[in-house]
Amino acid sequence: LPHMISHGDGGSNTNASGLPFEKCVLRNHIPGKTYNIGGKDYVYIRQGNFTNHMSDLKDAYWEHDKKPDGAYVSSDRKTVILFECKHQIIPGSVDEKLRTGPCLLEEYRHLYPGVNFHLAFIVNDWWFRQKKYEIPIKFNEKYGIKVFFAKHGDVSWKMHINRKTRKWTLFPAYYTLDESEVNHWMTERSLQS
Repeated sequence: LPHMISHGDGGSNTNASGLPFEKCVLRNHIPGKTYNIGGKDYVYIRQGNFTNHMSDLKDAYWEHDKKPDGAYVSSDRKTVILFECKHQIIPGSVDEKLRTGPCLLEEYRHLYPGVNFHLAFIVNDWWFRQKKYEIPIKFNEKYGIKVFFAKHGDVSWKMHINRKTRKWTLFPAYYTLDESEVNHWMTERSLQS
């Protein structure tokens, strides 16, 4: 049974849990490939490649960069559809990031003035279907930010071990995403732009 251990380096949990989740739920989105969405061509880009692709449109006033987990950038670079993937298996800071959607969207708009941004979160249903997330999800939707739930897809499980408490948690190893729902949402956003 594959496992990860918490209370190590800060980014180690992201690498152990978050990156495999991103690769799993974004597996049908191929970096560098052009897709037609709502009659417009978009190229799919991941993380650091986004800042390179958009560098000449960035407001020079801002020194920092944003690296989305995934982004569809229109061929004229006037519309960007962003995806942020959040995988949570134990209480921690990842679930707080769901609450920052409107600020994140506004930050992209300041960094790249004149570009129309749309944002969606992809989260694991296993964790984010808890009642306490209803308020931040509705808050995001109020600002046009969609939250998609990736469902655990098979019977494979991983184990998380907390070094401090010696408690262990089982969590799904594989997720599926309703691609037709995602495609429909992206088409609507593209047609609005």
